[in-house]
Amino acid sequence: MNHYFYDGRDLSTALETSYDASLVVQSIAIASLASYAALSVAGRIRAAESSNKRSIWLLVGSFTMGGGVWAMHFIAMLALKLPIAVSYDVFITVLSTVPVILTSYVMLEVISRPKISKLIILASVVMGLGIGAMHYIGMAAMQGISSQLIMMFESRLVGISVLTAVVLSGVALTIDFLVGRNKKGSDAILAKIGAALIMGFAVSGMHYSGMAATYFFADDSSPNLVQSSLNSAALVFWVSFTSVLIASLAIFITIVDSRIQQATREEAVSRSRMREAIESIADGFCLFDMEDCLVECNQRYREIMAYGSPIIPGMPFEAIMREAAEDGLILDADGCLDEWLSERMTRHRSPRENFVEHFRNDRWMRVSERRVWNTGTVAILTDITELKQTEIELSKAIAEAQKARAVAEEANSAKSDFLANMSHELRTPMNAIIGYSEMLLEDARASKLDDTVSDLLKIHSSAVHLLSVINEILDLSKIEAGKMELYMEEIHLPSVISEVTNTVQPIIDKNVNKLRIHCSEVIPLIKADSIKLRQILLNLLSNAGKFTHGGEINFTVSVDNALDDDWIVFTVSDTGIGMSTEQVDKVFDAFTQADNSTTRKYGGTGLGLTITKKFCEMMGGSISVESVPAVGSVFIVKLPAVIGS
Repeated sequence: MNHYFYDGRDLSTALETSYDASLVVQSIAIASLASYAALSVAGRIRAAESSNKRSIWLLVGSFTMGGGVWAMHFIAMLALKLPIAVSYDVFITVLSTVPVILTSYVMLEVISRPKISKLIILASVVMGLGIGAMHYIGMAAMQGISSQLIMMFESRLVGISVLTAVVLSGVALTIDFLVGRNKKGSDAILAKIGAALIMGFAVSGMHYSGMAATYFFADDSSPNLVQSSLNSAALVFWVSFTSVLIASLAIFITIVDSRIQQATREEAVSRSRMREAIESIADGFCLFDMEDCLVECNQRYREIMAYGSPIIPGMPFEAIMREAAEDGLILDADGCLDEWLSERMTRHRSPRENFVEHFRNDRWMRVSERRVWNTGTVAILTDITELKQTEIELSKAIAEAQKARAVAEEANSAKSDFLANMSHELRTPMNAIIGYSEMLLEDARASKLDDTVSDLLKIHSSAVHLLSVINEILDLSKIEAGKMELYMEEIHLPSVISEVTNTVQPIIDKNVNKLRIHCSEVIPLIKADSIKLRQILLNLLSNAGKFTHGGEINFTVSVDNALDDDWIVFTVSDTGIGMSTEQVDKVFDAFTQADNSTTRKYGGTGLGLTITKKFCEMMGGSISVESVPAVGSVFIVKLPAVIGS
């Protein structure tokens, strides 16, 4: 076939041409799809992390783009209808793919750079020229069958066709550069689709404008209409199928590669964060896999387990423990390495609870291990040296305190035993003094020796007071020594109340007080220790009479059946000096009175209320007090109606 630039011959002799519309649309679609694939590959080229991967993507993109452009051109040529049969030179047809593949490589190399600016113009010119070269080389492959086919090109239109390819390519690349790179997600995809459509129209526009610049002539005046031996439908199908498949595969691979790279990047970020988190742990952290080989550990763990050899991932747990023990790092293994290691491996493989290991330089580590299903074993080593030293010191202090307490209790018990055993020795001479003083008083009164009577009364009074003090001290000692016993008996309360009030009446009268007794009409029998009950009531009434002057004392006995069992309630209230809150809090403490002035003014040992409280508790009851300074006090004793048998 001869090719010429148009020489001005009569165009009425030119062959009439037409196009298959469906193939035209199909050619434009293939060019756009190939452009989209090429732009997608350009994105992967930019994201490539190595030069080898970048080179591979460049080759994939250039062959995808070049093949798509060539497929568009060939299908468009098959869409052309001429009145004579045509065929194609195979070698020239294949050769036509070379320019567009090479220019696609250059174009992708340029647009895949981080900064391209004015290089877009270069890429546009190169791509436009490559498309044009492919087009006109491909057209040179056309040959007539029935007669010689002559093609003539309108030079002006040829230039316009190439310019169309250059301009539209530049627009497409600019859109991809300005919009596609600055958008994310769906916006980036839409920008890429727009750029691909414009690039597809650049390729198609160049082709169809180039075809418009071409006139076809036959070398004889009456060409025979002979059908081409080419199966156009089959060629269209296979070329379309192949180009679409290649472009689709390229797009699919770019998507998969993008997802893989994103997942790899996210995994790297996650791993970096995890690494930073592990390193930030103040304790030693390590992870062993299902085979008990070290997977990960932080620097703190390496510092704790430093025994000379470096600890690296992949080391078996048993080897780490054995080397550490052999180096003398773990004191628990001294002299019994094999036994200790066997027990340690058992704990590691079946962790249940935390335990403590003694390390060199008197360091103590708390080991916490947990088995993670289908992963391995996580271990945390916490330095508890300070806590352990404090615990040891505290244990020593407790042991010393217990020892001192035992000594004190032994001494107190010895004191109580001594005082309790001294009861007879102390009381016997005092009773003799009291007895002899009473006998001498009788003789002195009979002889009317008034001066002697006064002296003997002082002796008798002092002896009685001293015996009372001795009795209180001995009672408290017996209670503390556990030798105080209860002698239970049924008691008729009215008789006891009458006896007690008669005994305490002189003390009440001495301070010009009035005693009022309030007793319920029905008082049940109470089973208790009568001596101790009398002592309780005498202590309360005598205290009320001693600390009240010119006032009133009320003694009330009642029955409280609010609970399941009956309780006998004894209440002693007075209008005496009263007590403050601080004094009330310690009124039942041994050897304690309101203050020193109370002791000097009213006398006493401060044991009466202490013994009273002890007696109440021994008989299953209780005692309480309410008091207001300068107003008075109220003591309440509660005893069960029946106390033990």
